[in-house]
Amino acid sequence: MSAEISKDDPRPESEQAADILRQEILRGDIKPGAHVGSVRDLATRFKISGMTVQRALSILREDGLILTTSRGSYARDPQQATEATEAGDADAGVDLPEVLRQLEHLTSQVSELRGRLEALESRSAPGGA
Repeated sequence: MSAEISKDDPRPESEQAADILRQEILRGDIKPGAHVGSVRDLATRFKISGMTVQRALSILREDGLILTTSRGSYARDPQQATEATEAGDADAGVDLPEVLRQLEHLTSQVSELRGRLEALESRSAPGGA
């Protein structure tokens, strides 16, 4: 993972960054389901702006190599990505077990927050502790 953006390369920095990440996904350096990196981390790594990183991630999304959620961008299986792109469906092959795991985690967090809120409300109610 040592490739760098070259000022001598005529291609835009976003394309260079997308190509570096693409190669890392295809080589298996970034495993399917693994977080690709935050915009901030990638901007620091490549020494480019956050907007340029966003453009690079957009390229990879269009190629079907990453899936972006509210929690970040994750590598997809390159074989599934190729099949999805050929089928014209960049979201095909979504890792349903992972989505369900994340949903379960969020549900648990909501339950925990609900419990905390109820405890706060009981303390602030008249006659509460």
